Amino acid sequence: MALSELTIIGACPAFDDGMPGQEYMESIKTSAMRSERHGFSAMLVYSDHQQFDPWLAANHLMSFTKKISPLVAVQPLYTHPFTVAKLVTSLSLTYDRPVHLNFISGGFPHDLEAFCDSKSHDQRYERVGEYGEIVRKLLSTGRPLTYHGAHYQVSGLHLRLAAGVGPECAPIFTVSGSSPAGMAVAKRLGARAIEYLRPAQHYDRVTRPEGIQYGTRLGIVSRGTAEDAWAVARSRYPDDELGREMREYYTRVSDSVWVKELGSEVSVPEGHPYWLGPYKNGQASCPFLVGAREDIARELIGYFKMGLRTFLVDDPPTDEDAFEIQSVFTIAEEAFVRGTR
Repeated sequence: MALSELTIIGACPAFDDGMPGQEYMESIKTSAMRSERHGFSAMLVYSDHQQFDPWLAANHLMSFTKKISPLVAVQPLYTHPFTVAKLVTSLSLTYDRPVHLNFISGGFPHDLEAFCDSKSHDQRYERVGEYGEIVRKLLSTGRPLTYHGAHYQVSGLHLRLAAGVGPECAPIFTVSGSSPAGMAVAKRLGARAIEYLRPAQHYDRVTRPEGIQYGTRLGIVSRGTAEDAWAVARSRYPDDELGREMREYYTRVSDSVWVKELGSEVSVPEGHPYWLGPYKNGQASCPFLVGAREDIARELIGYFKMGLRTFLVDDPPTDEDAFEIQSVFTIAEEAFVRGTR
């Protein structure tokens, strides 16, 4: 495996209520330039009722960078698939690079209720499958599209702009792969199945469906020693009783498989880098790896052995954190290659 086979994706900063718009735009610029400087290939752009419009954010981050691509979260309730395909094409033509798509089936329960969306978990994934098929065909076939599904129907729909986009701008698709329905959609769309995982050792005897590219989402706090890393992590993500109560509430009302799984307890040996503290306190939406570089690299190698090649990492807040993330992946990749020769 060469490092080029790994896809390291950062994340845009989340918008906080009351933050001035210009301040938020500046934070996107800073984060995008930092991520590009440290070798990330893309940045996840969030999409929910509380966030800035993801397409404005995507355009902004591309305007200050030369190589990095946005991974825009798209929700069928927000935007018609033709509009998504047209936005992808327009940005790719403007900046001559890919615009990737992260397909979301649901969201916060109250957001779905506001749209009066009563579809079940699996029905929402079926809708995402149709949505993604239309987007992919509009971007790739160059011909008018007629499509008759349970959720979407189009007749002779043609995105002429797509003819001007070269193959080097072909987008990556990602979708949550923590449930059977999510895995089925990943296979249907040729998307990368992103999972929210336990420590790698928990999957020693687990067989995984073939024909799917796998990835995971996690945060990383790495330093030269475990003591230094944990000091940074606990200072940055202190216990938060209100945040913990909000996370417990959301876990109860959500029908998301990965939310339920991360809400249950996990047992790790003393000194293991896997940490759910920020997730349980409502400060992050993924597990973290915290520790010395070599400890985190060993855990990443375990994920490599499972076939994972795509990693969505929580937004590194400083250049030091971005450098540490780049370093642990380099250490892990080099050790993995040596071990497979």
